[in-house]
Amino acid sequence: MIFLELFWAFFQIGFLAFGGGYGALSLIQDQIVNVNKWLELPEFLDLISISQMTPGPIAINSATFIGYRIAGLGGSIISTIGVVLPSVFWIFLILKLLKILSRWIDTAQVFNALRVSIVSLILAATFRIGIESINNLFTVVIGLIAFYVLYRYKPSVIWIVLGTGVAGIFWRLIAG
Repeated sequence: MIFLELFWAFFQIGFLAFGGGYGALSLIQDQIVNVNKWLELPEFLDLISISQMTPGPIAINSATFIGYRIAGLGGSIISTIGVVLPSVFWIFLILKLLKILSRWIDTAQVFNALRVSIVSLILAATFRIGIESINNLFTVVIGLIAFYVLYRYKPSVIWIVLGTGVAGIFWRLIAG
């Protein structure tokens, strides 16, 4: 029964996750923490952090890690299939619709309108997860520094992850 529930939860996420993995984060949090109550928020945030540090799309990594945590290897496979399968459907449907609609409308305007909703999904995920991740002044300062460095100097994200990780280790050693 858990396999069917995992599949259905991640199928819904994959079906509604416009804007990529970051747009899906708030949907994933809602399904896993709030609706199904499979994980508590701190454990969910840990799994999302791992998903972001491993190579690959975040929605797929999240489904894989969360599925594994809930139901082992089978849960991992079922969750991953559940989140990927709707994408195949959407690709075929959108390609077919674009072929038909491109005769009558400017499809570039459609994509411009979609960008606004995608940005709002990403911002919602940022605020939901960001607020829950802030637990002291150090995390606020490190987050603001990382944001500034990313915005101003545009380094590889790898350096930001490594830098904040090293800062966190030093903070733990100093603060105890």
